[in-house]
Amino acid sequence: MSSDLAAYTTNDLLRMIHGGEDLGPDFAYNALWGTVFGRWRKGIDLDSLIELLQSEKSSERQRGAWYLDEASPPKDQIADIVIKLADDPISHCRWRFVAYVTNSGLYSDAIADRLAASLLDLDLYVRAETIFWAVWADDANFDHFVGVVLSGAGTKPYRFRNPQTTAFWRESERKRAARGIEIAQRLRAGESIASIRESVPEEDSYSFDKLAFLDHAIKRALERRAQKANAASGP
Repeated sequence: MSSDLAAYTTNDLLRMIHGGEDLGPDFAYNALWGTVFGRWRKGIDLDSLIELLQSEKSSERQRGAWYLDEASPPKDQIADIVIKLADDPISHCRWRFVAYVTNSGLYSDAIADRLAASLLDLDLYVRAETIFWAVWADDANFDHFVGVVLSGAGTKPYRFRNPQTTAFWRESERKRAARGIEIAQRLRAGESIASIRESVPEEDSYSFDKLAFLDHAIKRALERRAQKANAASGP
């Protein structure tokens, strides 16, 4: 085997990583982070990644979603593929969609609709990641997203025999959506997670646990926006 990993095609490297052959303790790391991810960040050989993301096998889609998050390929070359992860039955793929959108800055009307659904996701990890996205987003995208959520985007088309049951679930989703927006707004305003947790007992504690884990990143988002505002205001 050549020691020059750049001599191998991307498909060959991926096959070697997962082929079961012992190629040394550092091979997978060097092949992925040193070669494959570097190519994908430049938009090279994305067909290999896209094939994983569109696979009928959930294990391959999950692996592709992880690769996507780590490699951060150019958003303009992969947006149409990434958006499909938001509807994946596997929650790992759905939260990786939110993570990629956060890191890449990818945003559009279609993305906003998927993020609205992610805010209402029953998997609390996906919901918490979406609240974090809302904290990280710039003012224009956040304001647009609030309008999308409050318009009812992302809600499920409940249709029960009993109209009262239908009304109950729709109202429950409406409140859950509004609560997610409220948490994001208060975090964007600089309020502590502990303070919000105490005053919003309706929200599952796991959401706040996840946000607390991201506290440093939330503070960086606030600092970034403050610096941008100061630069815009001028001397």
